[in-house]
Amino acid sequence: MKKTIILIIFPLMLELFSCNKSTPSGFWLNFNKIFLKENISNQGAWGGHRAIYWKADKAKTFNVKETIDFAIKNGWKLVDSVNITTEDLNTWKDINKPIFPLSCEGFTKNATIKHSEYEYFPRWINAEAKVYMFKTGWIIIDPGTNESIDVNGFVLLSNEGNEMSVYHLWGE
Repeated sequence: MKKTIILIIFPLMLELFSCNKSTPSGFWLNFNKIFLKENISNQGAWGGHRAIYWKADKAKTFNVKETIDFAIKNGWKLVDSVNITTEDLNTWKDINKPIFPLSCEGFTKNATIKHSEYEYFPRWINAEAKVYMFKTGWIIIDPGTNESIDVNGFVLLSNEGNEMSVYHLWGE
């Protein structure tokens, strides 16, 4: 009897507490693993951030439907998308380093104000792309206002389909 209970409980515990499921956006580490190039993650007591990058040699390796389906399967809800030009990307810099403009105030296509959170989100993609915006089940709390933002997961997918990044910020 004890052996049966252990055989049932042990796999459930692994599923519940595996590092990819229990950490925000950790499930993305299981997406097209062979093309995974970068994984930046910091999980703190009051929040955290993650930036992940994939790159393939072949165009159309990453497609919109597969990417969105994967996000939805893992609890993210697609809210919107926006096209990003190379001109937009050229403005996404902080101290001359390419960044993804995500802060406690949320994502902005026109990054005119500098935020300290930008340092957490390097941008690897330098070609025209599209940003897909998701509700993740986590929130961002703007420390200055205590206002919350629930759209805080982003996929940047190059138009060629050979590069992809995920950005996620939560907490305060």
